[in-house]
Amino acid sequence: MNNAVTVSGLVRYLKARLENDARLQSVMVEGEISNFNAYRSGHWYFSLKDANAQIKCVMFAYQNRRMTWMPKDGDKVILTGSVSVYEGRGEVQLMVSGMKPAGIGDLYLQFEALKKKLSEEGLFDEEHKKPVPRYPMKVCLVTGRNTAARADVLTTMARRWPVARISEYPVLVQGEQSAQQIIHALKTVDPMGFDVILLVRGGGSIEDLWSFNDETLARTIYALHTPIITGVGHEIDYTIADLVSDLRAPTPTGAAERCSPDIKDVLQNLDDLEFRMNRNVNMRLDAERENLNALAEKPVFTKPGRLYEQKAVMLESLKQQFMRQMNTKASEMRNQVGGYQNRLVQSGTRIVHDARMRLEGDAQQMNHAVDAYTMKKQEQLKQNTGLLDAYSPLKVLERGYSITTSGKEVIHSVSQVKHGMDLSIRVSDGVIHAKAQEGNI
Repeated sequence: MNNAVTVSGLVRYLKARLENDARLQSVMVEGEISNFNAYRSGHWYFSLKDANAQIKCVMFAYQNRRMTWMPKDGDKVILTGSVSVYEGRGEVQLMVSGMKPAGIGDLYLQFEALKKKLSEEGLFDEEHKKPVPRYPMKVCLVTGRNTAARADVLTTMARRWPVARISEYPVLVQGEQSAQQIIHALKTVDPMGFDVILLVRGGGSIEDLWSFNDETLARTIYALHTPIITGVGHEIDYTIADLVSDLRAPTPTGAAERCSPDIKDVLQNLDDLEFRMNRNVNMRLDAERENLNALAEKPVFTKPGRLYEQKAVMLESLKQQFMRQMNTKASEMRNQVGGYQNRLVQSGTRIVHDARMRLEGDAQQMNHAVDAYTMKKQEQLKQNTGLLDAYSPLKVLERGYSITTSGKEVIHSVSQVKHGMDLSIRVSDGVIHAKAQEGNI
């Protein structure tokens, strides 16, 4: 009896058993990446190995597009995924859903995320960085107390630029409180008028240097008014503080060197400048001396009277020329004035005659107008006088009527008359005075 199964059947059985094991469907595996390949499709294929074994891995595009970094051979990582079997080759493989660096990987990811954030905000832009003074005389050193970094800076400054006055502000450069102490130190010394601030620390692991990756510290450095030079760790170490500072040095000693010129070079440069200045001054003096000697030989200095004589002759010639021009001009103006006078007399006579003729014509018109107006007004007066005479009360009196008054009161009715009242009766040719006896109504 043949109980053999097919290869496909066996592989499918193994695949089903592995995929139905809950412990293998959400497993975390730590190892080193090898044979890494990123295909055009976006899928990643690689192996994960340690000293004794390896397993095939695949991370599909829809999973790895959330990654913020690109893995490479040799990276130590922690993978999250599920175990399965690739039926075509009968190989066990890990279907990866998540990946992160092992060990310091979390800190590295935090560093990269903060670096990207601050870069997008412009904190690393070159146009914001302040220039470092060429010859700083007041330097503030912010570093650990009695550290090798402090000694390196002071030794280098004493050797290269001993004329500078160095003020120290010791702080913790490692540990939980170190970032806050550095921030407080920088805010304290910024308004003190230093030419430059040195923020330095010796080498160490990424955990040791983590205070210099603090976001608040980065924003404090960005807001400083004083130029700041950082020298944190060794040459290969880069921190957020280095990126946002005005100048980054690879080491504390390098920071001191970037801060200070070499006094030997400065003194040599001063000697060179003094030599060049003296040489240029002497050359200028020689040239001016030659110019002075050449001027002294000119006739204006050797025979100054000749210059005066030439000017006197020129002045006399100009005087004669001026007088001739003035006489000519005066004659021309005299002739012009005579012509203007004749034209003015002729024009005046003509204007007066024309004005007289216009005035006589206007007077005649005015007389005619006055006569006509007077006749019109006389006729109107005659008409008004006739009307006034026709409506005069005296005309009424001539027809036999009279006007009776008592004092100033006109009597209109017998009711106004009282016994013994004095009355005045106006008729056409005079006034009759009477006294009232009685009245009838």
